[in-house]
Amino acid sequence: MKLDTIQIRYNTEKLCILRHYIDDTALQTELQAQLQTLYEKHVPAEIRAGIDSQEGGTTV
Repeated sequence: MKLDTIQIRYNTEKLCILRHYIDDTALQTELQAQLQTLYEKHVPAEIRAGIDSQEGGTTV
């Protein structure tokens, strides 16, 4: 599976404070989970099924 990188702009002070309460690994895990939720909400099931079959049934 090929991976891509996403960059977003976010308030520096808020991000700094967030990192005080959550480490970078957990932050990345939570952001990936939110992207997966958006994917499942907006991409039709039949399209997701086709992509999942190409990946061998795994999702990130």
